[in-house]
Amino acid sequence: MKGLRARLTGAIAAVLIVGLLLPAGVWGGPKSEFVAVAGMWSPPNNFNPINTDSSYGFYCVRFMFMGMVEARVENNQMKFFQALASKWEVGADNQTYTFTIHPRAAWHDGKPVTAEDVLFTLMTISDPRTETNRGAQIASIAGLDARGKRAAGAQLGFRILEPKKFEIKTTTPVDPTMFLEMFGANVYILPKHVLGDVPPDQLARHPFFHNPTVGNGPYKFVQYKTDQFVEFLLNENYHLGAPNVRRVFVRIIPPATMLAQIERGDLDVSAGFGIGEVLIEDWDRVKGMAHVRAVSFPAPGYQYMLFNFQRPYLQDKRVRRAFAHAVNRPLMVSQLLKGEGELAEGPIPPANPYFNKRVRPWPFDTARARALLTEAGWDFNRTVILRVPTGNIIRERSADIIRENLIAAGVRVEIQKSDFPTHIAALRSGTYDLGLVGWAGPTDPDVSSQYRTGGQYNFSGHSIALMDQILDEGAKTADPTKRRAVYDRFQEVFADELPMVTLYYANARTAVTKRMVNVLFDASGLFDFQTYRWVAGTQ
Repeated sequence: MKGLRARLTGAIAAVLIVGLLLPAGVWGGPKSEFVAVAGMWSPPNNFNPINTDSSYGFYCVRFMFMGMVEARVENNQMKFFQALASKWEVGADNQTYTFTIHPRAAWHDGKPVTAEDVLFTLMTISDPRTETNRGAQIASIAGLDARGKRAAGAQLGFRILEPKKFEIKTTTPVDPTMFLEMFGANVYILPKHVLGDVPPDQLARHPFFHNPTVGNGPYKFVQYKTDQFVEFLLNENYHLGAPNVRRVFVRIIPPATMLAQIERGDLDVSAGFGIGEVLIEDWDRVKGMAHVRAVSFPAPGYQYMLFNFQRPYLQDKRVRRAFAHAVNRPLMVSQLLKGEGELAEGPIPPANPYFNKRVRPWPFDTARARALLTEAGWDFNRTVILRVPTGNIIRERSADIIRENLIAAGVRVEIQKSDFPTHIAALRSGTYDLGLVGWAGPTDPDVSSQYRTGGQYNFSGHSIALMDQILDEGAKTADPTKRRAVYDRFQEVFADELPMVTLYYANARTAVTKRMVNVLFDASGLFDFQTYRWVAGTQ
């Protein structure tokens, strides 16, 4: 679910599907310097900038749509760069934020991007009838509740100053870094002139989000061949300068085929952390390839196991603790990751400056797990359903370990697998007991979208009053030192309540062809093609 708009190194590849017709020069022989091929493990469900349901979707959205700023971590500090906004100002009260849209920022059909588009986007996201997962990104704005929805009769803290200039007021003083990352970098602006007349409750099903012909980013949408590839063409009028790569193909590929494609030079770059990487068993071989740069670094996300809180037998904290004890997470790190990662302690990873080093994971202890289950009155004849999405091979293998571990503790387990969109639909509908999923989110520690009652990514459906209270306090605390203390406390309460079990923090393992330079990297797991260029004559 993945979300931070910061750029990242990384490289994922695309695979040739026999019989697929693509423009000359894309496959076979030296590639044109104007064409690049990328890839990811699973298909995007849609191209909705305010409601696509995974990092697979947002990877594609980022080619076409932008927010006000780009966020990037440099020397362990978040920095912000121009995107749709050419400049921005933070008021001394830490409540007033003024943005000036770039004078040349325009939609792909030539119409200018204006403050009216921003207001339309915020009004759409905050409308209670709109299906969206961007609510947490705007919840700090005055007039909105903790879900980013407009309260009855509330006035939105937004004022248009000029056609390309606007002001936003937050409910309370907030950390400027948090606001610029959450709203500035993670809210993608919608075209009012295209979608303004669509009723909010019909927006999610609008054909535009499967054929987004009007964007505001560096690339234009060309076509999507279902479960095969998405094609993009550069926006020659892009206000920050046309990209160096003219055409991009993002391919949907099975992970097992990646090695051969990298070896043959058919692949240029991978989609990034968690949505398409080099398999761990292929990593040493890729590191030895002369034409490839292989890069491994601590990634911003983690893999975790959900509990469905709609199931009464999973609401007992002792049961969740028993499952945490039962799962052999050290084995996952040593055997599945081969050391390319760390044991997970909670929802804020070690690469994040807000990570609480004092929190320790529940140790692997089968006997303790069984004892806790007995104490909680667990029905050992019950079979639980563990839902697993296909695509991420290590995650699929971790499911087998979890099943065997739980069986050893006396829990009967049945694994059900499906593609990622089907998996997410099952999580949202609550048709599961346990579920595996990954997360790569903003650097800011506000994880309300996952762990607050009613959060957009709260697939468990849990409602824990103390966690809500702490998250609300963190969101309205402006001083970074005080915020750190708040989120230290949150991580401690999280470890006690265990609304889910974090499994591991995997390193990002990526490979990029040496023909490409200026591949920026950061902690987000996502990156774009805007600044790439080719080294002529190399192979």
